[in-house]
Amino acid sequence: MKILDYDAPLGISITGHPVEAVHDFVAYGFTHFEVGIPAALPGTARGFDKYDYSPEVTAAAARLACRGQEQRLVALKQPLVDAIEQHKLRVWSVHLPFGTGWDIAHWLESERDAVCTSLKRVIDLTAGWKPRVYVLHGCLEPVSDAERPVRIARSIRSLKELDAYAAQYGARVALENLPRSCLANCSLETRAMAQAADDVPICFDVNHLLGEDHAAFIDALAERVITTHLSDYDGIDERHWLPGAGIVPWKLVVERLMASGYRGPFLFELRSGENGPYDARTVLDRFISALQQ
Repeated sequence: MKILDYDAPLGISITGHPVEAVHDFVAYGFTHFEVGIPAALPGTARGFDKYDYSPEVTAAAARLACRGQEQRLVALKQPLVDAIEQHKLRVWSVHLPFGTGWDIAHWLESERDAVCTSLKRVIDLTAGWKPRVYVLHGCLEPVSDAERPVRIARSIRSLKELDAYAAQYGARVALENLPRSCLANCSLETRAMAQAADDVPICFDVNHLLGEDHAAFIDALAERVITTHLSDYDGIDERHWLPGAGIVPWKLVVERLMASGYRGPFLFELRSGENGPYDARTVLDRFISALQQ
């Protein structure tokens, strides 16, 4: 699709959509789809302090995250994949589970090991979808200053391990930049972690920059960006709004990425709860309008 003066594919995180939405997005020119694997099965209660590192709470987190039931978690999204494949398209990226029970930077080394084992199982189960990218969060928050060096080391080890594992299927693991106290919350830390993890690529989430402008981040990391998460926000916290509803400088983002050599999809990650109902035409119209502002 023509975006400004560039030919670039459009994509969407289809995870929270009904199957019928796949056909709608394809009709409007979206060709790249991200499918996220849930962190838990529907109806799983998760009310406890997820930052408690005691063995009891750690074990409870693993159960509530449904680790050991990876096949059931993946199966929840198979209907979306079937609909994508009906159009002779394939899944571009898989968002690996994140949140309670899925912390690749866990303070306890044994828990980090167990999380990576479960994530490898998810990679095995989704390899038949032939994704090019596995998007991965580098940690669970909050991260205190005292913990940060150890958790960065844990995360780097996990990124290297999982990227090497995905490589057997012809895919890469991409580190997503994150907001607030998370690891990889600025270009300096994101770049350092990616380099230390044997140069894993980056998933650039434009709505996660809270202490740095988009131009600076792109200038520092554009050559490492393999995929995107696009949405708008207010600069105070992540929001996942439709394009044009917030402060993202859309024309700058597109022009800087393309000038750097980026040729991956402009892939949107939106939330209906923050936007109300939306469809493919709405996303496309809002994006085109935002590029002209």
